[in-house]
Amino acid sequence: MTSIFELKKDVSELSSANEGISKMEYEQHPPTRDVVNNSFPNGAIHFRFQTSGQKWWIPSKSYLRMRVQLTKGDGSAVDVAFGSAPNMGFMSNLFQSAEFRINDKVVSRISDFMPQVDALETRLTKSKSWLDSVGESSNWWAESQSLRLAEVASNGTIVKDTVAITPPDTVAIDTAIGYAANNSVAYDAGTGVVTFAAGAGPAVPNTNVSFAVGDYLILTDGTIGDGAKNVKLEVLAVNANATMTVRADIATDIAAANDIRFSRSRPNPIVAPPARRIGEFETVYQPPLSLFKIGHALPCGRYELVLNPQTATSYQKRAIESILGQASINPQLPGVAGNAANVKVNVVDFYMYCATVDGPRADDMTYLLDLEQTRCQAEKIDTDSFQQKNFDVSPSTFALTAAYQDLRAGENTALSASKFKSYDAAAQPTVSQELKLNRFFINFAGQNLPAPDANPEFQAGRDYTTQRYIESQIYSGAYYDTGGAETIEEYHDRGAYYYFSWPRDGTDRSTRVNVHQQFDGADITNMRLLLFDHSKQVGRIRIQDGRVVDVQLEDA
Repeated sequence: MTSIFELKKDVSELSSANEGISKMEYEQHPPTRDVVNNSFPNGAIHFRFQTSGQKWWIPSKSYLRMRVQLTKGDGSAVDVAFGSAPNMGFMSNLFQSAEFRINDKVVSRISDFMPQVDALETRLTKSKSWLDSVGESSNWWAESQSLRLAEVASNGTIVKDTVAITPPDTVAIDTAIGYAANNSVAYDAGTGVVTFAAGAGPAVPNTNVSFAVGDYLILTDGTIGDGAKNVKLEVLAVNANATMTVRADIATDIAAANDIRFSRSRPNPIVAPPARRIGEFETVYQPPLSLFKIGHALPCGRYELVLNPQTATSYQKRAIESILGQASINPQLPGVAGNAANVKVNVVDFYMYCATVDGPRADDMTYLLDLEQTRCQAEKIDTDSFQQKNFDVSPSTFALTAAYQDLRAGENTALSASKFKSYDAAAQPTVSQELKLNRFFINFAGQNLPAPDANPEFQAGRDYTTQRYIESQIYSGAYYDTGGAETIEEYHDRGAYYYFSWPRDGTDRSTRVNVHQQFDGADITNMRLLLFDHSKQVGRIRIQDGRVVDVQLEDA
């Protein structure tokens, strides 16, 4: 250990003011084809640039910038009632795959599952403070769809603090909010849908007249001993009819014949300033390619980033997340008359910004790139009983991550491809099905992790997922991050993942992975297992006479 009395005695021991570099600047590079308006999905998007002589570039300080318009299909502004917000991790949702080339040789690639890889990499490597600040401001990383919606809606507000208008124990009865005493209310535990009916009374009002998203429906009394007294249901979506969707921990249906009395509690904002209210915005983004993790400068060479966008019918749907429980929103397709019920995502411009510096000439040299690749594979879950799923991974794998996701993610706008969540057949906001996991372990390279088998459990009034949450943070290093990791609530809201580092003997080149899982009564109809393998690769680049003459890539 260096002594506190050991003084620096030579100029070479002093820290450099500028790390030996000079003239750092950003160069703007356009794509090689038109990508604005309806042209965005028309094939691969290439960004090409070249450095030579004393010019070097720094991958980790380089980024993409896109300007986007988000409107209704007829061009009018999105409002809170429309319910569509930029998807979490917005940019990766626009693309199917990506790769980076040096002198036409691919050195980094994500062949599929771009949003899933980006979401995992971001959550593994970025702190909570980054996600809440830079991440949310630059690429919409807030887990809350309602917060992202408020930022783009023309009437969006950010609620700083609230109080209930009336305390829950003394709320106004149903007759005070437009219903008759003999109107009835039913609750479907499978879908979370509440339905009002006239019964022997007058017609009931539409739910969007008497309720708003964020209200609470409070069941205050029942005449047939249904046990529904003082149950509080959070309103998630209201309709222009007699139904609305709620979040509640009621395991059984409540029939309309029960004649339950009810009331409403509505939060009253103390401070609710306008949000950004931006229908046109910039996003700043680094693709989740291993090359962009390189923190040192790279010398002369021909470089190319290739991004493959989603199809014309898919990229607009994947770009947004609608209110859970709301029907899938259709994209506004080119050449079709504008429809205010559709959503329109329009790319205004798209550029790459490369951080360049002046440094020594690199005329004759060979250097290495230390690359950490992440790949995602998927297998459908067939049963909630104990089951094994098998995968093949890279022989240089040093870590594995498992997560569960809905098969409809990315196609149903209520189900984000950036979240590791799965829902029942109706895609309603009931208990997330992936949280019904109650037995889990991974077998790889002759070792089981965790050991003994994990037995997480999450249900009303009980949460046994904390150990899995903490171990994932410890294995990834986020537990020790000074900026803090995401909270366990955010971990659940973004979707649980199970990360394990896997140190092994240098001679072990195992590639077979077995994932074992069991669920407690989950609806696995639309559930899939995602396995991410994190592996090491080495790039060897040889330069002669100031130009790259050879690029090789191999497993570490």
